Amino acid sequence: MSALKLLIEARPFCVFDTGPMETLEKSPSIEIIDMRGKGIEDPDFVDALKSADAVLSGNDLVVNDALFDMAPRLKVIAKMGVGLDMIDIEAASRHGGIVFNTPGVNNQAVADHTFALMLAVARKIPYCDRSLREKRWEHTRIMGVELWQKTLGIVGLGAIGRAVARRARGFDMKIVAHDPFWPDQFAGENRIERMSLEALLEVSDIVTLHVPLTPENNQMINTRTLATMKPNAILINAARGEIVNEADLARALKNGVITGAGLDVFAHEPPVESPLLGLDNVVLTPHTAAFTTEAMNNMNVGVVEQLIDYLAGNRPKYLVNADVYAPYQP
Repeated sequence: MSALKLLIEARPFCVFDTGPMETLEKSPSIEIIDMRGKGIEDPDFVDALKSADAVLSGNDLVVNDALFDMAPRLKVIAKMGVGLDMIDIEAASRHGGIVFNTPGVNNQAVADHTFALMLAVARKIPYCDRSLREKRWEHTRIMGVELWQKTLGIVGLGAIGRAVARRARGFDMKIVAHDPFWPDQFAGENRIERMSLEALLEVSDIVTLHVPLTPENNQMINTRTLATMKPNAILINAARGEIVNEADLARALKNGVITGAGLDVFAHEPPVESPLLGLDNVVLTPHTAAFTTEAMNNMNVGVVEQLIDYLAGNRPKYLVNADVYAPYQP
């Protein structure tokens, strides 16, 4: 019986805890091709794709028709994390490839990071740190704002948006939200007011984005929508970079259209040419919101458990394209 050849592309896989990798290594049904941190620009990676039955991917690999054309045996895409914007699901289905992911494992990590960005922008934490290290004592010159009892606008009340809302209650914030799939019970229990996107932008002191990247959400934050926000408003994005037009945001921050921003995600990563890099009223982090020991370990375990289940003839728990699912045939 031939083993399933698993190409591991995801850079963060088992960085903190090697347990899930050891589980894969012990399985007689799996042959590992370790290509963590490599991609299709590497000839060895392209060569490895030719024999791969499955790929364990992260946020870097674009899975589309071209990739399947390079991997004629590929039938499984095991995605670390919840985001699927790098994966063309229709293309995977056309090639008979199943896709599964690990939703929910990083909700708390991203919600924590969202509040870290809010506080860092509101209290100018990076500037304070840099000023003090440069031997300046500006304790009467650096003025922040409080989050206490401010209006928080949450765009997207999915699992992460709801986790942010729970934290906002501890700051006694008024919470407004926009989501076409409105969670009535949760919103009622947490006193969240439903609003259109336009109304939310107008009334919020802090706007935080927690929506997937879709054609409708692409460039959602742009010159027009930024102009509707309060001059003292703060924008937070720990969702997907393309939701925000970075050039428009940079102009808005320079011209005082809004007062500050905190971003963990960018349209192009790393954002070496982003106009935001030179601004003091924006806090930037390198797509690390989901990177806690707990979240990464949960991600590793979740993707490996589904792979093992699939090899045992069971349907993966978080299968995305069930229409093409067929039990594993060694």
